[in-house]
Amino acid sequence: MKNKKQVITIILSVFITLAVIFAVLFGIKIYQDKSVESGYSETQNSANQYAKDVTMIQLIATPEKYDGQLVRVIGVGNLEFEGNCISLSKEDLKYGVGNSIWIELGEKAISYEEAQRYNGEYVIIEGVFDKDDCGHMDMFCGSIKNISRYELWDSYLITHSTITQQANKTYSYEITDYKGRILDYEDNLTREPKRQKVSTDIVGISVQTGTGLSTNYATYFDLENSKISETFHYVLAAKDDYVVRADYRDGEHYIVVQDIFDKEQYYQEYKLENVSPVAVDFVVDGYFNTKGNVNITYLSGDDYTETNYTIVILPKGKA
Repeated sequence: MKNKKQVITIILSVFITLAVIFAVLFGIKIYQDKSVESGYSETQNSANQYAKDVTMIQLIATPEKYDGQLVRVIGVGNLEFEGNCISLSKEDLKYGVGNSIWIELGEKAISYEEAQRYNGEYVIIEGVFDKDDCGHMDMFCGSIKNISRYELWDSYLITHSTITQQANKTYSYEITDYKGRILDYEDNLTREPKRQKVSTDIVGISVQTGTGLSTNYATYFDLENSKISETFHYVLAAKDDYVVRADYRDGEHYIVVQDIFDKEQYYQEYKLENVSPVAVDFVVDGYFNTKGNVNITYLSGDDYTETNYTIVILPKGKA
């Protein structure tokens, strides 16, 4: 009788153990599914550990295999009215031969205006694939929705700027020039650094220390001439050899446009009027438009109205 009770006890223990294991695994599966649905990422527009690496060809040729899955794919990005898509190649985008997938940015990704800057360039995106939704007039090979990551993909950026996550969840980065010399190295960063292609030979690394543009710091590197810029605060945009930043001093608010490496070459300040009081992030957006000028959106008045302001970039020598 005693042996029988022992056997029953062992069997019950096994069943309880299996039930606990099943419950834990089921809970993890629910958490992962919810993470995928919400476009979970540790920081804005960052990599999702649950995304599945696929190619454009795989999505186009066997869409049923990836339906409903969070995918990571590289292709040529394009955002325009009735033409939001990612294409297999630049030729596919240009001639519209059908190798394109409809895309929809989610709240976790960069803004539509920011993403438009990469039109015609290779980008890496993460989002949920839907084989049945073929976008505008069913012209596309499925769709990728709730996109939580949309970044420029450039081989030299990966070659010359390395970002690594350490075992303790901190980050490090290393920048090398075209000759392989280390230009900069930082570690123990609590937030993931972002790399940016500024021009053919200039790459930027930005670090966010809090929320809002006012906590953004960026440094730029000329890989051809081995130059390192100063570290800029409250950076809004950078293109070619210009950096645009916001500045607050002596009770006044400014937008500064200057040469990245030598402000003696170009430096212009623009005073903003009627800026909202006690607004640390008084500028909420800033970017280069298609004409090469700068569009700024800042908060004005006591009601914090979003006000648009355009800065015309003057030719060097006339600034």
